[in-house]
Amino acid sequence: MPDLNNNLTKFQFTIIIIWLSFTVAAFYYFVMNKLVSFDVDNKLLGIGHQQLATLLTPYIAPGRQGVGNTVLHFSQPNCDCQQYSKAHIQDINLIASDNEFTIIKVVIHEHKIIPATPSVAIFDAQGDIIYFGPYGQGLACSQTSGYAQTMLNNLIKGYKAHIIIKEAKGCYCSV
Repeated sequence: MPDLNNNLTKFQFTIIIIWLSFTVAAFYYFVMNKLVSFDVDNKLLGIGHQQLATLLTPYIAPGRQGVGNTVLHFSQPNCDCQQYSKAHIQDINLIASDNEFTIIKVVIHEHKIIPATPSVAIFDAQGDIIYFGPYGQGLACSQTSGYAQTMLNNLIKGYKAHIIIKEAKGCYCSV
């Protein structure tokens, strides 16, 4: 009888190894399908911050004097990834409204320059683009990797940069 228990244990061990292998493979498959490049079609290749600012300015309310201190939130209908950016959007809107920024939501279906949504553009008081790109990166664009919020906080503190994120992986919907 001891041989039977030994063989059964080896069989059980083999089943567990096979089950774990399939589980890891399935997890990897589903994670990698959700992690896509922000600019998969290289729409932003060769686009500088000044040219991008000019191309995005028409989304700012017509008739408004100047572009200054504006946050543009880009989204598209039926993008499942939008749900992961809700916390980022709320935080950015709170900071922006406390500092007298204009907040504009833009729904797009296709665009020559905007590579993916959800994405955000932040303009300073002079109308220069300070940040354009995704809210974050990673599987669910987690709160801890919030590029846009960091850039907005830096702008409010007086630090100015012109950042266009082209290479990020996360949950994005191509435009």
